[in-house]
Amino acid sequence: MHAFCTYCSAHKSRDSGEIPAIRRYRSPRLDKVHNAALQLGVGFFILSGEFGLIPPERTIPWYDHLLTASEVPSLAEYLIEQIEQVGITRLVYFTRPLAVEPAVVPYHDALAIACTRVELPFLAVELGELGG
Repeated sequence: MHAFCTYCSAHKSRDSGEIPAIRRYRSPRLDKVHNAALQLGVGFFILSGEFGLIPPERTIPWYDHLLTASEVPSLAEYLIEQIEQVGITRLVYFTRPLAVEPAVVPYHDALAIACTRVELPFLAVELGELGG
């Protein structure tokens, strides 16, 4: 499966209980990448430091967690399992510029490590003005 992916968002719906991830995370970037994946007929995943690769319809609770550099190795191991389980064969990762948004570097690094380990073609695309 070919798939698009982008990292989660600090801006989240505070709706109680579990709701679909695409509704939990509030970000124009997520919405645009998700819509592009739908239009092109490719898979779409949200990269979460808490849950790994999340399909948009998966329900998740509200949480607040920013991935740190020290958590990258363990998340990378979990991402390897998820990539193999889902059967992703090509991945395009959309991110804010890493030089401008250093908080997203651990997300990029974990995914890059996982893709390298499973020899998965991985393309990172830095986006400009799509919001958080």
